[in-house]
Amino acid sequence: MAGSPLRQLSVLIRYLRGERPSVLLLALLVPLGVGLQLVAPQMLRRFIDHTLTGSPADLLLAVAAWYLTAALGLLVVTVAGDAVAARLAWRGTNRLRADLVAHCLRRPSRFYQRHPPGELLDRVDGDVTRLTAVMSALVLEVLAQLLLVAGILGALFLLDWRLALVFAPFAAGTLLLLRGLVGRAMPFVAARQASSADLLGFLEERLAGAQDLRTNGAAAHTLADLEARQDELYRRAHRAARVSVRWPATVQSLSTVSVVLALGVSVWLHGRGQLSTGTAFACLSYAMLLRRPLLAVTTRFHDLEEAAVSVRRLTELLRRDENEGAEEADPAPSRTGRLPDGPLGARLDGVFFGYDPGEPVLRDVSFRLRPGERLGIVGRTGSGKSTVVRLLFGLQHPARGTVSVGDQDVAGLDPRALRRRVALVTQEVQILHATLRDNLTFYDPSVDDGRVRAALDEAGLTEWWRELPDGLDTVLGTGARGMSAGQEQLLALARVFLRDPVVVLMDEPTARLDPHTERLLMPAMERLLEGRTAVVVQHRPHALRNVHRVLVLDGGAVVEHGEQTTLAADPTSRFHELLRTG
Repeated sequence: MAGSPLRQLSVLIRYLRGERPSVLLLALLVPLGVGLQLVAPQMLRRFIDHTLTGSPADLLLAVAAWYLTAALGLLVVTVAGDAVAARLAWRGTNRLRADLVAHCLRRPSRFYQRHPPGELLDRVDGDVTRLTAVMSALVLEVLAQLLLVAGILGALFLLDWRLALVFAPFAAGTLLLLRGLVGRAMPFVAARQASSADLLGFLEERLAGAQDLRTNGAAAHTLADLEARQDELYRRAHRAARVSVRWPATVQSLSTVSVVLALGVSVWLHGRGQLSTGTAFACLSYAMLLRRPLLAVTTRFHDLEEAAVSVRRLTELLRRDENEGAEEADPAPSRTGRLPDGPLGARLDGVFFGYDPGEPVLRDVSFRLRPGERLGIVGRTGSGKSTVVRLLFGLQHPARGTVSVGDQDVAGLDPRALRRRVALVTQEVQILHATLRDNLTFYDPSVDDGRVRAALDEAGLTEWWRELPDGLDTVLGTGARGMSAGQEQLLALARVFLRDPVVVLMDEPTARLDPHTERLLMPAMERLLEGRTAVVVQHRPHALRNVHRVLVLDGGAVVEHGEQTTLAADPTSRFHELLRTG
């Protein structure tokens, strides 16, 4: 029985640490429940035999009272065991879910390219929910049912050793058959769950882009893709079910034979005067009772296999991807460096970087940015502009060369210390389904409302937020109050104002905006960059009027670097050409 499913599930034990009282209570309740189930047929045997022999009514009432007490006791033990097991399961799986979410939050961008949101939701929620049933009932139930089988055989031996000899081979044969079947369905279950995750990822992506799909006439193609994925899921689910159904069907057939055999042996022994009527009835009761644990074990082992596949998928998700290497977004224990106080500069020295092996994005890029200086970066799409700010923010690390902030190698800095002093503004602004206050403070209760209001005012959102129905308590995000692209970008600037960093990194902050909205955003950007070291990536060169120097990238290499005013006035410069062509 210690086959691959149980071995896979053993990883869950560490999530039950600190739950010793609950585990000990279950260890008491499970055998007690099994014992109460075994007592009932014995009470019936005594009642029938005493009735047929004309025993006093008081004795019959006493036996009936004991039977009722055992039945009520079994009910109480079952309810208590289920409650304790459910509480234990939810506490354990909540710890597992927290580990998974924390792990995902630490992953670099490549992780999310390999695992779309739909797939992650299926694993973090779907797989963990499946495991809740395992940790609350399955493992304990399997152990309880196996204990019940042993108890029934022992009770039959006490009634008549010949009855035990009839049932022992049947029970042993069923368990041996089960042992041979364990693990066979796991590949089919794994394929089905992978197909389900793929379908969820597809739905998440298509529903997020529903407006574009309708606008561009791709609805019919999307539905065709959906049907193909649903067909694949059905085929895989059908194969998994076909393999799994063989177990209970086989045991059901064997258990029917055992009941008929028990009836025949009991009638034969009773006819020879070697078995009382009550004992014959108890034997038949035990035969019927024996069917239940054997059927439950076979059915539950199918569930255990599904849970084992979920554990394997979650383990794969938690396992550190060897290909992430230096892209690890969260610090190793040794990364405890801190930035010095005061203004900070930034520098890239001979940096080479690529997201995929053999496909470099940056080639020998170098520049030095003094404290309080602003650098603008321009270039064609794919030239590596955004990669520069991601390196400075520690989201990636170079294959060769060094990236420094405040004369400290970013690779050796504690990211939390880095991000307290360095802020990143991207073109895609994530608005959380939360209050305006929480969208700015990110649930930090130590930030007072005065600072929040000041940050909104600095970003130029004074009139907007004062007109909100609930002020700072107004809920934003999906399904709540909507915002324009310009308001979202200004909110991103307000987040930075609230943090008051010394270095600001901007990755095409106006890319989603029309020229009119961009002009409205420029005063807030100027206020944000005032007195701070800044790197500003822009797809529109004319928006770099507020920088001191300009870096032009082409094919991942620096093709021009100089003062903004000098390059803009030089008709032979690449920057001048970009300004002229827009």
